[in-house]
Amino acid sequence: MTGSAPWLFSHIAVTRDWRFLSVTIISCAVAAVVASFQYSVFTSFLRAGAVIPRTVAADFWIVGSTVECFDFPDPFSEDYVAALARFTPDARYRRVVFGFAPWRSPTGRRGNVAIVGIDDSGLPDTGFAVDRSDLSRLDLPTQTGAYSEASIAGTTLHMAQIVDNLPTFLGAPYVLVPFEQGRRMLRMDPNSTSFVIGNYGSAAPRDFAAIRYKAEKLFPDVSLVSGAEFEQSSSRYWQRKTGAGAAILLAAVLAALLMVILLANGISRFIQRYHHDLLSLLGHGASEREVGTIIMMVAVLIAVVTGVAAVAVTPLAILSTNFMLPWVSFRLTDMLVPLAAIGGALGFAIISARRALSAYGPETVFRS
Repeated sequence: MTGSAPWLFSHIAVTRDWRFLSVTIISCAVAAVVASFQYSVFTSFLRAGAVIPRTVAADFWIVGSTVECFDFPDPFSEDYVAALARFTPDARYRRVVFGFAPWRSPTGRRGNVAIVGIDDSGLPDTGFAVDRSDLSRLDLPTQTGAYSEASIAGTTLHMAQIVDNLPTFLGAPYVLVPFEQGRRMLRMDPNSTSFVIGNYGSAAPRDFAAIRYKAEKLFPDVSLVSGAEFEQSSSRYWQRKTGAGAAILLAAVLAALLMVILLANGISRFIQRYHHDLLSLLGHGASEREVGTIIMMVAVLIAVVTGVAAVAVTPLAILSTNFMLPWVSFRLTDMLVPLAAIGGALGFAIISARRALSAYGPETVFRS
């Protein structure tokens, strides 16, 4: 048997039995798309749970000592900024307030919004910014200008900016305003803030853990956490409190397991359908390696088409559900885990096929 024989046999099997392979490929592709879609929803849920900390991109946060999530702050005196500045003297500090307030749209529609007031927001004193995905539920026009005035906590402001980085699964959309305006609307004490964020002027200090220990020992009412730690803490909070993250991830895992089973079952059925041909090849001198190559070619074909379908269809599925899940986004890096699952399914299918081939010994050939 020449080296091209496995290719020839695989080509004939695929072209002659394309309907059977199509059913297997479609089944695996559907499971892969469901798995990759659910995984994208899971990673988007984690990102949305910390969308403000990720957007402001602070190197570190000063928060109340019991605060673990951005959306549930514990206000404290802004005098801590001056007290803690000696630990990071080169840092640039900004104050942040957060709270919920009543909203009235330009058409009189009422609701609640989550106010985020921040220093150096780039917004005018009477302006606010919202995410594009929240325009319809806030009853706002699709561009700034006329008919964009709204009342927030009894204060009339105009929409000065539309952004694309504040999608949320909260019932109340985020509304970004200047710090002082936000503090007034939330009726906070003149000297208080919800958070203080800092960005290093030059390089980050190597002994951040030691700085944090000293700061928290002197001022136990507040905590000093890195930007990455606060992002993770906020994401974990929502995942733990809602249970949605675990449920979404479980759905992705189950779909991936289904894909593994379908791929292994498809290869097993291929061996069953062609066992007489495979036995004939063995009887005519083909090695087990050459017959294994045929099985591997078919398995690789199914896995490659499944992977391509997952990469191509997942963003379309996310786009089609954007009106219901505006906080879900597609990132190519999110496909690494689903593609790894497809690779694992391919390996499992090949191992299962090799075990099935081991039953075709010489005595089986002669008995047939």
